[in-house]
Amino acid sequence: MSGWSELPPEIIHMISLRIDNPFDLIHFRSVCSWWRSCSLQTFRPIPSLRCPLPPDAGGCGDDCHILRSRVYLVTSLSHDPPRFWLFKLQEEENGALALQSLLNRRTSSEWGVSYPSLLIDLLNSQVIELVQEHVACYTYWCDLFDGPAGSYKCEQPIGFMRLDGENKEFMALGRLSFQGLGMYRSFEDRWTEIETTSGPFPDGITWFNGQFYVIDTVGVTKVVKPTLEFVKAEDKLLLVEMCTRNLEEYRRPHLLAEKGWFEVSELNEERNDWIQMEDVGGRVLFLDDHFSLSCLPNQVPGFKPNSIIFKGVLGYYGHQVFEFGEQGFILLGDIPEYTQLFPSPSWIVSNV
Repeated sequence: MSGWSELPPEIIHMISLRIDNPFDLIHFRSVCSWWRSCSLQTFRPIPSLRCPLPPDAGGCGDDCHILRSRVYLVTSLSHDPPRFWLFKLQEEENGALALQSLLNRRTSSEWGVSYPSLLIDLLNSQVIELVQEHVACYTYWCDLFDGPAGSYKCEQPIGFMRLDGENKEFMALGRLSFQGLGMYRSFEDRWTEIETTSGPFPDGITWFNGQFYVIDTVGVTKVVKPTLEFVKAEDKLLLVEMCTRNLEEYRRPHLLAEKGWFEVSELNEERNDWIQMEDVGGRVLFLDDHFSLSCLPNQVPGFKPNSIIFKGVLGYYGHQVFEFGEQGFILLGDIPEYTQLFPSPSWIVSNV
């Protein structure tokens, strides 16, 4: 590693400043002893991005900030057979890291969740970041109550777009205290309410190919174009819908599990329309309240292609699996290859 050790300290320091997650820090420090001595001793906490709401935001505080979570897939090659973990790390408001249960909002710091201990050599492991989730958090006050009882924390999913490599300049789109949609631009340091035709509330917001897409509760898609140009990505944007033959089947968990199914459509950007697909192109989808991700089935042995893993609805709180070509949903706990991914071991973060 003599070539790496000959780099000027200024360049090594510049590289270290770009590190924004603990796994990159571990790999940085493992390059050679010279790099290890130049890097920080501990991971630098990065406070959350601020996006204060307007003063007249109808009972909402100006403490609005954005929490970022990352979903990782870790493959340990030092075990025989290899072990796999799928987990989510949330960056809290003060920059600290907390484990968050996948497919729900519980964090280890809030609920005192215990995880099994296990030693692992991360330098002999593969770490893949699958997706990032962004949620806007703010305080809401109710005039009917005084003191702490009259306030509570709100979380709203948002569309998030990073504008620079250091994650300092960004844009966000969401429905927070506004009647409709609002867009926040960090370089303007303010929210701007977007005038749209009246209709149902937004049910999903995402960013794709430099544009925001908003889907309301009846399935109508609206496109919000920022006033900036971006490079296109080689990805697909999918609309995933849970379906039943009637409302009664949807409301009854046992009927939903027996007879429910999913339909998937791909965005046609030229026509601004959704084209229904037969399946998910051989991939595995994970659906959460505030994010979604996909991976190839060969990334984890036992994963079945064209399947969807999701959180149960309407009182059915367990994680479930849908396989295209099959009828109904399966409990994730009934598939051993899937259950080994949960829960995450405590070594993921040091402050758990």
